[in-house]
Amino acid sequence: MSLNEQQNIFMQHVSALINKAHELDLVITAGELYRTPEQQKLYVQAGRSKTMNSQHLKRMAIDLNFFIRKPDGGLNLVYEHEKIRLLGQFWESLDSANRWGGNWSSFKDTPHFERRVSKATETQVNAVAISSSKRGRELLKSTVGFQCDNEKDDVELVQRLINANKDRFGLDKELVCDGLYGRNTLAAIKAFEKSILGEDKNDGKIKPGDETLANLCSALPQQVDQNFLQFLYLAGAETDIAQLTDAIVDCMNHYQINNPLLQAHFLAQIGHESGELRFREEIASGRAYEGRRDLGNTEPGDGPRFKGRGLIQLTGRANYREYARINRFDVAVLEQPEAVAQDPRLCVDVAGWFWDSRKINLLAGQDKLEEVTRRINGGLNGLAHRRKLLLRAKTLLGLEI
Repeated sequence: MSLNEQQNIFMQHVSALINKAHELDLVITAGELYRTPEQQKLYVQAGRSKTMNSQHLKRMAIDLNFFIRKPDGGLNLVYEHEKIRLLGQFWESLDSANRWGGNWSSFKDTPHFERRVSKATETQVNAVAISSSKRGRELLKSTVGFQCDNEKDDVELVQRLINANKDRFGLDKELVCDGLYGRNTLAAIKAFEKSILGEDKNDGKIKPGDETLANLCSALPQQVDQNFLQFLYLAGAETDIAQLTDAIVDCMNHYQINNPLLQAHFLAQIGHESGELRFREEIASGRAYEGRRDLGNTEPGDGPRFKGRGLIQLTGRANYREYARINRFDVAVLEQPEAVAQDPRLCVDVAGWFWDSRKINLLAGQDKLEEVTRRINGGLNGLAHRRKLLLRAKTLLGLEI
């Protein structure tokens, strides 16, 4: 089921919730529905939230304000009340995917109602099972620990894995995932080993393929989601990943990039082409394309106007025109070419369209990295980085590498 369909169900349930609140003689005003990644980041920095994976980013959560009528006719804002508890029970009775913040164990958020679909049904892409026995086995290239290699990517992966396991061994404060090995990282590794593996294996070192790594990897994401992409794109910004995740999943669904091997190749290629989701358009002005008839740039200003945009860059009037014919989001990209960079859906979809129109699934399905790269790049530029992302994506998806 697509995200839009899930959002539609969510809004139907919100309507039923509001009607139920009125039956209970509660007065309601709207709080917050959609939250931008930038706002969520500010909430995290201020301590108002602990995650960049809020359902508000997906338009799948809503905060409501509840008032009880006072005898004098006034209204009293309430957070703890039997009627709100009944509303929470009603919300969760509508669907097993519905969650009420008043039932959270970490802290109570009684105005909060969300839909969090199961990992097995969230999207068609995620219906492909990830092998838990193989996931992450090849994530590290060197040992992390005291007086070890401590390569930056390896350290950051360990830091992210430690944080993903925080509830298993009572980590009070999440590690900063900066790839810099220090006392906090060492202490967290040793605490995890002591809690999960016992005193006799508490050496504070994590080696490629060892028992500690295997235990850490049990907490890896079960699907291609925002958390998964943060493990894959270590150089990416959390705000960019949060903003583009749903579009990437939707794109893979739409263009039948629907098994782990195809997904690994697609994610590796868009990751390299976009600097791990940091760049959505060509940095250069585009003047170099002025007058390029092979790109269809026949009018003055076409070079800058139709410069490269998207996770696999759409370049030139002719390519913009070709994409405009099949654009499924009803955006006039010839009249608004900048939308290809500004609209997350288009930014990702042009990559899916390019992938599909050049029949790259056939090459990816044969695991031919160099051929896939040539089809996209025309050569083998950046092959080492593409290979690194491909191998990381494969092990995150449980594939042999």
